[in-house]
Amino acid sequence: MAQTPSLGRVVLVLVNPITNNGSDIAPAMVTRVWEQGKDGSWGVNLKANLDSPTTSKWFTSVRLFDTEDEARAHDGEAAYWPPRTP
Repeated sequence: MAQTPSLGRVVLVLVNPITNNGSDIAPAMVTRVWEQGKDGSWGVNLKANLDSPTTSKWFTSVRLFDTEDEARAHDGEAAYWPPRTP
């Protein structure tokens, strides 16, 4: 079941590991919701919280997917919903 993004929701964004203490994933807050694409992904703006001395980074026009696999297959900046915990 696909989720619909809204302001303030937390997602996971793919980042350069050099800027994030070796991890290529960072939590990010949705700051703007754009349109839903034909592939089901959403366009969003994000503010990521990095694990580094530069603690945040802005991302614009990121594609938001349901899963990490979909995000990693995308050619461009991408984010995905965190997996649900039991």
